[in-house]
Amino acid sequence: MDYPKSLRELLENSATKYGSRIALSEFKDGNISEINYSTLHKSALEGANKIIESGVESKTNIAIMGSNSISWVIRFFSIIYAGCTVVPVDPKLNKKSINFILDYTSSYLLEDLETQVEVNQNRNLPTLEEDSVAEILFTSGTTGEPKGVMLTHKNLISNLLDINKIISFDNLTTSFSILPLHHVYELTGSLLNNMYNGNKVHFCSKIDLTTMSKEMKLVKPHLWPVVPLILEKIFKGTQAGLQKSTIKRMVFNFAPKIFGRLVKNKIGLENIRFILCGGAPLNKEIEIFFDRMGIQVIQGYGLSEASPLISVNPPDKIKFGSVGKVTNSCKVEIRNKNKDGHGIIYAKGSNIFKGYYKNLESTQEVLEDGWLNTGDIGYFDSENYLYITGREKFVIVNSGGKNIYPEELEEHIKTSNLIKDVVVFSNDDKNIIAIIQPDEFIFKNTEKNELKRIISNYILDTNKGLESYKRINKVYLTRKDFEKTSTQKIKREFLRNFNSKDYELGY
Repeated sequence: MDYPKSLRELLENSATKYGSRIALSEFKDGNISEINYSTLHKSALEGANKIIESGVESKTNIAIMGSNSISWVIRFFSIIYAGCTVVPVDPKLNKKSINFILDYTSSYLLEDLETQVEVNQNRNLPTLEEDSVAEILFTSGTTGEPKGVMLTHKNLISNLLDINKIISFDNLTTSFSILPLHHVYELTGSLLNNMYNGNKVHFCSKIDLTTMSKEMKLVKPHLWPVVPLILEKIFKGTQAGLQKSTIKRMVFNFAPKIFGRLVKNKIGLENIRFILCGGAPLNKEIEIFFDRMGIQVIQGYGLSEASPLISVNPPDKIKFGSVGKVTNSCKVEIRNKNKDGHGIIYAKGSNIFKGYYKNLESTQEVLEDGWLNTGDIGYFDSENYLYITGREKFVIVNSGGKNIYPEELEEHIKTSNLIKDVVVFSNDDKNIIAIIQPDEFIFKNTEKNELKRIISNYILDTNKGLESYKRINKVYLTRKDFEKTSTQKIKREFLRNFNSKDYELGY
């Protein structure tokens, strides 16, 4: 396939080469609905024509909102074909936030497009430049106000080509989509990548394990992009089953691949080749667990400002706990290193964003001579594999000058079936505090003092495996869910106003 210079060219190429292949599928009114590449291209062409006929000029910002669907993709490409910029809006945002994005970007919201697909003629579509902005993506960051990340056609295509240099997608025809398309991880790593390869993307109708398993059994995907939370849930559920059954434990211990086949069949992953994991750190123990079962998890690292991929673990030589090797078109430097060689990750390349929309000050804070300050702390090993330690803004520096990374501790704690979620922080750089949300079943069926005792003992056991300066000093319990970003990272701004009286003291 020719190298596409824009997202419009990407779909045009796929329509030419894979016209009759199914591009997208979904369940609608209980039945599966599908669209092939040729029809998707025609629908985008007709949608673009309607946008142009309505008097909208090229490079206008046009917003779309909604859950993953064929309609969402048609609207996305109709805007792209019309030479305009897509502003994807998270439908879970409150009305005030939605109105802010629409007003700030001077966007109008494009609703469903009724297109006539029988016509296939050339339109006088505007020329698309590689450096023109394809989308303005508003991050729902873990702290601070959302900012509009401007990603160009070149940014996204560059990332797309990098993915295909590291991973071979030959004979992998179906991908299962559960992550939101308004986030660039799902857009690039799933939708655009699969379109480039002529694959089918199935949009799951509901994001719960029962629905996902039901639809997976019908679709039988080869690829599944996820965030760590999904793998944590499967890991905990499988571990609970192992604890209850001596036979299952024996099968897992002596023939883990056979056990893995049973797990895959139960979930609907019998054809799975790769699970792609990103958006947040994945616990090394979980990664190894899946590998023992014969399920290959490929971890990647990036952020919205990098379209999003910066590095990925090569499938032929995965290193557990690492986020792999830096992509071809990107350079990474580790700056301001501490004595352990850990420092701030800076990235530069054709995948790095153009800047924040109408926000020069924030752009200048993170971009310097084309180098992006990711705000993440990490290091390279002797084979140039990248490891992420944590976020610079969350790091705890104790009185002895030791760095403590909350995310690392959270990964340790969350692997237990006792724990639904946890946030680790310090408000004095001395005491390390954990706010724990116990598993819902345990919360409901355990007397309060007994629950405190169980959690206390678990944390004490966890502490034994940690260096003394990393140990949790105090635990608080909560029944409330933590507010999260679209990639399931906890929003930490509530910690600024932390009041211990709002929580039950664990120990």
